[in-house]
Amino acid sequence: MSYQHYSDPNYPPMGGQPPRKPSPWSSPVVLLAIFAGIIVLVGGVVAAVVYSGGDDPENVASSSDPSGPPPAVTHTETVSPTTHTVTETPAQVPTTQAPQTGPIGVAGADRQGFSNLRCNAPEDPAVFIGYTERSRVVICQVGSTVGRNYYKGLAGGNTIEVGYPARSGDSFVATNGNVDYVVTRSALTIRENGSVIKVEPMIQSWVD
Repeated sequence: MSYQHYSDPNYPPMGGQPPRKPSPWSSPVVLLAIFAGIIVLVGGVVAAVVYSGGDDPENVASSSDPSGPPPAVTHTETVSPTTHTVTETPAQVPTTQAPQTGPIGVAGADRQGFSNLRCNAPEDPAVFIGYTERSRVVICQVGSTVGRNYYKGLAGGNTIEVGYPARSGDSFVATNGNVDYVVTRSALTIRENGSVIKVEPMIQSWVD
């Protein structure tokens, strides 16, 4: 009686093992190609580093940093020269000359009034001078303060002085209690409690 023998899978087969196929990575051609690729890659990296190193580090930093300050912008403006001319008028020096008929056109008066009715100080110029048949009137400015005036009147040997008369154009109103002295180029009007008690026409008058 014959028995069929089955080979043991763990038992090495008869006649030896078949030859193994060599790995493609061990081929000299493949190794040469890999080596060449590495050289090309390294050369590209080196070239990129050299190229970027030629830029200005500050320019690179400013262009790559969005939070940095914006680049300065220079504007050139051309301004036409302007000439300012300032004219200074020297102050008038007060004089003590005797009253005379001058350019003001009032007989017996100068720039500060009459010989017996004048402004209080040499630096106080008159802004109104006039006389009637009975009265003389001088209104003076305090120094160089325009609008700050005082009224002086003379009638029958008596004088009166009233501060801060109101001015409207060439007219003045000096109020002393319940009496108003209204002065114009044409007349001196005296009012009491609002009623006109006397009107004296001006013979000559001047107003500044």
